[in-house]
Amino acid sequence: MSSNKNEKIRIIEKKIQFCSFYIADHLFGVNILDVKEIKDEVSITNVFHAPKEIKGFINIRGNVHLVLDIRLMLGFNKKKIDDLSRVVLFKQNIGPSFGILVDSISDMVVANENNIEELGNKNIINIDHNNFEIIKGICKLENELLLIIETKKLLEAVNKDNV
Repeated sequence: MSSNKNEKIRIIEKKIQFCSFYIADHLFGVNILDVKEIKDEVSITNVFHAPKEIKGFINIRGNVHLVLDIRLMLGFNKKKIDDLSRVVLFKQNIGPSFGILVDSISDMVVANENNIEELGNKNIINIDHNNFEIIKGICKLENELLLIIETKKLLEAVNKDNV
């Protein structure tokens, strides 16, 4: 068995890109590979008697998409749609034609996978514990924290609360 003392250990850093956005002055992000598109025209048709987390439907080029109100899912107060509001639509592999309403879009964030920590019991912000599982982790950026949302858990969270 030979060993070379001069041999360098190479650490491969896996970078992940996040589409980031604000909800109630907190920075959240989803894996950019899950995002289909971001819509700035937010004309949502309400669904009466639907669970509060369902904002309604949006028609994009003849395709109808369910829109979730992630503010309410996370336990924040309701907010009127304004000029900064956007709908983040997800790819079909995440779930059937749906997206989330966000307060505003921020920059794309690139983070080292090793810098992402599980949130665990740390309650950095006041998130509704019923939907705590949609937060995958937290990443410390230069000036703020990025809370990472597990996109595949979004529809599950709505269905769980309304079964």
